[in-house]
Amino acid sequence: MAPLSLPGICKLLRRLGLRYKRGRRHLHSPDPAYDTKLRVIQLARHLADWNPERYAVLYEDEITYYRRPAVARAYAPRGPHAVLAEQGIGANRRGRIAGSLDTQTGLHVGWRRSHFGRWVLYDYFRAIVEAVRAERPGVRRIFVVLDNWPVHFHPELLAALADTPIRLLPLPTYAPWTNPEEKVWRLLAEQVLYQHPFATSETAWAQMHVQVQDWLDQMTHTGTALLHAVGLYPS
Repeated sequence: MAPLSLPGICKLLRRLGLRYKRGRRHLHSPDPAYDTKLRVIQLARHLADWNPERYAVLYEDEITYYRRPAVARAYAPRGPHAVLAEQGIGANRRGRIAGSLDTQTGLHVGWRRSHFGRWVLYDYFRAIVEAVRAERPGVRRIFVVLDNWPVHFHPELLAALADTPIRLLPLPTYAPWTNPEEKVWRLLAEQVLYQHPFATSETAWAQMHVQVQDWLDQMTHTGTALLHAVGLYPS
């Protein structure tokens, strides 16, 4: 196309059906066991559907939230003034949350901690057992579906969980769309994290923790409402 003029190139591209477009983020799971892992998870869910008093399936994930708010769309008066996400002064502190959603009852088990090492995760999984059995005392096997973060499958953690009802089922690698807990985090972002006003001081950062914890507490017992919100319609 070197000898063509710019208008000529434009006409040629239009004739070929090509347009100059902005790129979009894209993620492809390269996991060769993609289908196999999803089949195993589906079998676990069938067990829970067949006998929910004995089997439970929960989707688990962790998220990091920050002192400085994420910028997002928000309502504001008409005019030139933007909606400001005040970044504050000082270090961008962070907190961590773990959450698990029961596919049968909508129970959500959320923990807020500074970090989630293998032994914090062990305590968290034990808390899942207690929470599930508080609703269904007869549950004997709890399948926890989660991503492939190495800490999830640390040998010491797996050995410690061997004597509990917990069994970990890995999701396909780089496939966040297969984990409904990701949609719970989207609700958290929309209702708390986006454009939050807690970056201005250490006192405000402490209030941020309280806000996050209050939200987690509200999500604990929502019944089937949370299942509907994330696309896990109850059977």
